Amino acid sequence: MLSLLLRRRSSWVRGVLVCLGVAAVGTVLALALAVDYRSGVYESALAQQVRLSAAAPFLVVPVWGLRRSRVGPRVLAAAGGIAGAVSLGCSAWMRVAADQGEWSAGRADAYTLFEISALIVVLALTVRHGAAWPAAVAAVALCAAVVLRPVAVEMSENSLLVALFCAFGVCAALVGALVARLVAVERRRHTEQVRLEQRLAFARDLHDFVAHHVTGIVVQAQGAQVVAASRPEMTTSALGQIEQAAAEALRALRHMVSGLRTEAALVPAGDVEQLRSLVADFALPGGGRARFLQEGPVASLPAAPMVVVHRVVMESLTNVRKHAPGSRKVSVTLRVHSGTAELDIVNDQADTGADTAGYGLIGLEERVTAEGGTFQAGPADQGQWRVSARIPVSSVWRDLP
Repeated sequence: MLSLLLRRRSSWVRGVLVCLGVAAVGTVLALALAVDYRSGVYESALAQQVRLSAAAPFLVVPVWGLRRSRVGPRVLAAAGGIAGAVSLGCSAWMRVAADQGEWSAGRADAYTLFEISALIVVLALTVRHGAAWPAAVAAVALCAAVVLRPVAVEMSENSLLVALFCAFGVCAALVGALVARLVAVERRRHTEQVRLEQRLAFARDLHDFVAHHVTGIVVQAQGAQVVAASRPEMTTSALGQIEQAAAEALRALRHMVSGLRTEAALVPAGDVEQLRSLVADFALPGGGRARFLQEGPVASLPAAPMVVVHRVVMESLTNVRKHAPGSRKVSVTLRVHSGTAELDIVNDQADTGADTAGYGLIGLEERVTAEGGTFQAGPADQGQWRVSARIPVSSVWRDLP
């Protein structure tokens, strides 16, 4: 609820700022139009060229509503380029007309401040929202149109000063628009990165938790089919275990889906008791069991390394159940000392058939190394299969995946 209120407040603040910005720009354009009108530029001998040039900035208005569509950025940039080209053409026309006629000294008033202000606004919009390369070309035309307009009629000290101030305005508009564009690009990149990380986290959670329970369901169902004919009384127990595993899988799914809708963690971190229960409930069709051994202050293990330990144990037991169902002994040893959590999962069948390049082991290695630890999985001595993880306790850089 708090995050929703903050987002609504942020959206309201952005709306207010946009309205204030539009009002400020509109005020500047109206004042510039009033100054031009009082100077008599629209009633001078250059009035025809001035009116045509002043209409150039309005070429961008019809396509403003299309800026969010696929063709919008290109159309917006094209309209900005056309506005700059029309203004440059009118400036050249005014220069030719001024050279041919006898005009009073007041012809220097053909600065058309309204057009200059409007072109600066069009420049900012084109650079901020236009397509990259068309916007660059349009920006060159717009900058030239703004800077050259004051000196279009005659070259004087006043016109050069106005051109200098126009250059400052163009630079400010370019810098502001480029910064806004780069910020928007960085925001989109960050959003895509966060979305990718969430997808990877969800995929790992789906594999680590749901696949563990589903694998148990499959193994229990296969075992029930085998003993159904010879020992039907054991079928009831197998069905109960299948029901329990299915309920756990549904619970994990619900938790992950709720995690996608909220800011909560996708899966619970777990603790030592849950880890001990996970190992105690592990069973193989051939009767093999797993035992849990601990050394050191395991109960004081922080949440971040405990999450990694829980995932490594779950994935390792799932691999044993899938690839080594004939194992008789599986040991899970967790040692905590010297600021390091050492985890070893060993079963008595080295030829498990597990693919060391599979998604599960790759995901475990990524998660362990992300916490600053090391991960190894492969055959060990005496025909065993060992999974080892060394996870720092105090130097983890994040608490949850």
